[in-house]
Amino acid sequence: MSYRARLWKTIDRRKAAYRSKMKPVFLAALKKHVEPLYEVIPRYSDITQLEVPRLDMQPIIDAYKRLYMATAFDFAVFDRRQAKSMKDVAILKSEEEIFESIIQEQILSYLETNAGSTVTAVGDTSIQVIQSLLKQITPEIIEQGIGGGAAQTMLRDMIESAWHRAAYYRTERIVRTDVNRAANWGSLEGVKSTDLPHYKVWLASFSAQSRQEHMDADSQKVDINDAFSVGPDMLEYPGDPAGQAGNTINCLCSMTYEIKQ
Repeated sequence: MSYRARLWKTIDRRKAAYRSKMKPVFLAALKKHVEPLYEVIPRYSDITQLEVPRLDMQPIIDAYKRLYMATAFDFAVFDRRQAKSMKDVAILKSEEEIFESIIQEQILSYLETNAGSTVTAVGDTSIQVIQSLLKQITPEIIEQGIGGGAAQTMLRDMIESAWHRAAYYRTERIVRTDVNRAANWGSLEGVKSTDLPHYKVWLASFSAQSRQEHMDADSQKVDINDAFSVGPDMLEYPGDPAGQAGNTINCLCSMTYEIKQ
């Protein structure tokens, strides 16, 4: 294994702890998210007339906030201190406390700017999943000659079971994407906050799923305030939501930093 592959593994082990921590958070959020559907099913004596209600987005919003407040915050604080220690800059408790307060505000601002479209996409996908399930499950129930309350109960049970399976795979994708995004953004903000002149260096994930464009970007070095050129996009960091979905979703790449001499 090459040095850069080992380096990526070291950083990704830190991220893996947050992926593990956030999976149950998003599974629970997606479960609450769909509860309005279960609440309206008993209102339809004819289940073929069921319309998908407005889903509860607050659990999803809360889950994203929890993910970023944990992941981005910890990576910002850790990598800020590491960057300062590399230059033997004193780490003063009073300054770190001020930074911790600032980065929390920056995280909230980041979420306000970037999370809206992500949360909307989660809701849109949920509606598509539910509509697909209704299209598949409702005829199965009708063909069995089941109606009334029994049909409502069966519909709920079958949707709930299928939703749980779908939520598992959706959670994997959400957590993989956004833990990486939050960690890289937090890391970058932490290093920037030192005001020490740095380069940032793209570190590809060295996994079987790595995109060729991301492997091609490995070792690309730019000023800390500049963007990487990765495939069709200019990205401030791996997972940057400014990039196309196909270039950022499921990305596990990281960054390293070099002090300018």
